[in-house]
Amino acid sequence: MSDKELFICVINKPEAVEDVLAGLLEIGVTGCTIIDTKGMGKIISQDIPIFAGFTKMFTGARESNVTIFSVMEADLVDPAIEIIEDIYTSFTEPSSGIIFTLPVNRVRGLATEVL
Repeated sequence: MSDKELFICVINKPEAVEDVLAGLLEIGVTGCTIIDTKGMGKIISQDIPIFAGFTKMFTGARESNVTIFSVMEADLVDPAIEIIEDIYTSFTEPSSGIIFTLPVNRVRGLATEVL
């Protein structure tokens, strides 16, 4: 089993990102990559004319989401999820976001200290 995981979190409230990152720093996460992203609902409801009538199906579709990527020690995953849920949401509401992890078999260039 890998001792590192790729942690991916999509949240729908960009204003929560600074607090989330501060919380991750507090538990020892040494780095993250943050990308502005769009969900499928947003694209379908606005950018594909044939689906414009389905806009109501995607009531949670926001202008943008924020996706946070981090390779972290496996033992930091549960604390990271707890921090995000305390700051942001419990991910139980529709279109509130998603968190998932994947095992990391190899990694190069991972910071061991917060820069």
